[in-house]
Amino acid sequence: MAYQHIVVATDLSEDAEFLLGKGARLAAALNAKLSLIYIDIHRTGYYAELGVGEYNYTDRTFSERVKNMLNAIRGQSSYPVEEVIVSRGELTQELNRAAKEKGFDLVIFGHHHDVWSRLVSSARQAINDLNVDLLVIPIDKK
Repeated sequence: MAYQHIVVATDLSEDAEFLLGKGARLAAALNAKLSLIYIDIHRTGYYAELGVGEYNYTDRTFSERVKNMLNAIRGQSSYPVEEVIVSRGELTQELNRAAKEKGFDLVIFGHHHDVWSRLVSSARQAINDLNVDLLVIPIDKK
């Protein structure tokens, strides 16, 4: 299958540029569009109930800060990044909504090989719930 629009999902960690590089090389080889997405999951579900993700700044400021961080990552890409997308909500619901709205057909995720990632994995959740193809890139911190 030839992908038309690839999106790299990031949690804004230091691995974002590495994943975007992988996405850029694949997009270049397929002549596909490339986008970058961040979904703030910390204001929904069990995170909100635990009080995690309470910010001392307004939603507008939060979105601006995230966009600035994404644009800095975007600037490191060897391939044009068509769009940076910021959303809030449950991860797979928001990815499915964005995929339908924006037309992307492949999501690239990173997955760490550590104990915490084995217990709580966004990639595992995405595998079970996404309606688009998923490419999981192993991230090995040695």
